[in-house]
Amino acid sequence: MENYDVLLDRLDVYSNITAEIDRILSDYKRNITDLIFKIRSSNDKKIIYELFKIQDYLSVVLYKYEYPVGDYLSEFIYEFDRQDEESVDYLLKKIITDKQFLEVSSNSM
Repeated sequence: MENYDVLLDRLDVYSNITAEIDRILSDYKRNITDLIFKIRSSNDKKIIYELFKIQDYLSVVLYKYEYPVGDYLSEFIYEFDRQDEESVDYLLKKIITDKQFLEVSSNSM
């Protein structure tokens, strides 16, 4: 077929772009885990708002673009969806008391 070269070219572009997106998502994941660690060690409520901002960004990636963000980031997006004062208190308590909450596993993203 005459479109084969175009197909291969597009697949190369796709492969490069998805690898770059995955690296960026990995940076977000690392940032999230760092912020959760900071909350556990400082009980700083303000950090939750940083996590809300990240959740806003990542929810666009997941819901608008339907990009597969992996289990960890999907769970993060779900857990931080409600962004009211009750949620802030709930999340702060959950992060501090539940060491398994948003724990990184080897098979998530």
